[in-house]
Amino acid sequence: MKFYGNDVTNLSHRRLRPAFIDDPQFGSFLEALPDGAALIEADGRIKLVNGKLELLLNLARGDLVGSELAKHARTAGPVIQKLSTALQQLKRTEVSGTLTSQRSVVATLSILRTADGGAYGALLIMREAGRQSRTEGSENFRFETETGSVTRGSFVRTHDIDVIVKRAETALDRGANVLLTGETGTGKSEIARLVGSSRQGMPFVHVRCGLLSDALFDAEMFGIEPGSALDTSTRGKLGYVEAADGGVLFLDQVTDLSIAAQSKLVAFLETQTFSRLGSAQRRQVGIRIIAATNENLIDLVSTGSFRSDLYYRIAVMPFELPPLREQPNLIDALIDHQLRSLNLGRKPQLRLSAEFLSRLRSHSYPGNVREFANILERVAAIATDVARAEHFIAPAPVAEPRARVAKPATSAAPHSAEGAPASFKDLVQEFETWVLEKSITENGSKRSAAKALGIDIATVIRKTRRKTMNVNTTKGE
Repeated sequence: MKFYGNDVTNLSHRRLRPAFIDDPQFGSFLEALPDGAALIEADGRIKLVNGKLELLLNLARGDLVGSELAKHARTAGPVIQKLSTALQQLKRTEVSGTLTSQRSVVATLSILRTADGGAYGALLIMREAGRQSRTEGSENFRFETETGSVTRGSFVRTHDIDVIVKRAETALDRGANVLLTGETGTGKSEIARLVGSSRQGMPFVHVRCGLLSDALFDAEMFGIEPGSALDTSTRGKLGYVEAADGGVLFLDQVTDLSIAAQSKLVAFLETQTFSRLGSAQRRQVGIRIIAATNENLIDLVSTGSFRSDLYYRIAVMPFELPPLREQPNLIDALIDHQLRSLNLGRKPQLRLSAEFLSRLRSHSYPGNVREFANILERVAAIATDVARAEHFIAPAPVAEPRARVAKPATSAAPHSAEGAPASFKDLVQEFETWVLEKSITENGSKRSAAKALGIDIATVIRKTRRKTMNVNTTKGE
């Protein structure tokens, strides 16, 4: 890279750059900065970077130091290209955008000059973009009646919800982890986002625990070291905990984690240190935890399905969200909000009759807010202009969240055809079959069940076929 402008012709007449630039302690200074930082030489090559910049760019220090900034525009994104252009023109600049590491950042490039005005390098400072203020960003979570505007999918808040949000925010600010419980559809994820976004400028990372099989847990949660034998992309992988450093890690449906994954999570929470896959280096982070589940954690701990040590770490400040049927004020607010949402662009406008409103207010809503939205979306599809009582169609009830037990729910121990107690092998096979059938039912297909259990589809097919063969053999006898 070459600098442009008349600075190029004056390079030989400049004073030497300040000696502190080459002092080893200057690297320690950069490392202490709260934001990502890099010192760039006069020829455009990166001289020093700190750990925060490595994290933001998802690039190893060895790949950055000694290379030209422009080289990383292709792998890090257009933000780096804009900074590189400004560096070539010796212009101070501030840019914002999203890196390929999926981080939204604000970066400032300052040209370093000697007392006589000669440029001898540049300082790059990069920080994660601060979130909007709670007032400005609230349209993502609630509607404001005074504005007359509404967006689909926004989260309606009441006084009771505001109390929970405020108490949870205070708990996080004081270093306590937060647990949100309640029936499905009570808004746990929305409240977690609202609480997490109150920590302005800090990351909020949403982890859907149901998608983390044992085979994926380490890579997704802790990341992969760039250039290691496990790194197939050559750029490594940013893990959830590293992405959440300084902010909030939201463990959505934490009870979906296996016992093995729970054990790894406990080990991390005890020290808030981890190692990327393919690296022996321990890394330190500082995060707060918001966990959520629609299951009874006390029952799961008592049956051995959830680790008690993990429970005590995430349930420092527990909040149970009330079901919709216990919040008549919220039902009325939802009616107003959802109707205005559905009428956006609809002709003719939909009106709700008194009989329909009565049915809405008296329904028990086992599916909570999601069921409420389902009912109104359905009536908007079938009614012309007025929703009447006969248009009220509640969705078919679904089973309650599964109750976890340590063994198949059988009333007696299995026996062989002769009436003798089953062998240990038979017991193991029966338990495997029970787990597989349960997973297939819950996930909808054998392929989805295999993914959820962290095994291959061939194993599922073979073991379920084994039961069919055993049944046919018994019938033949």
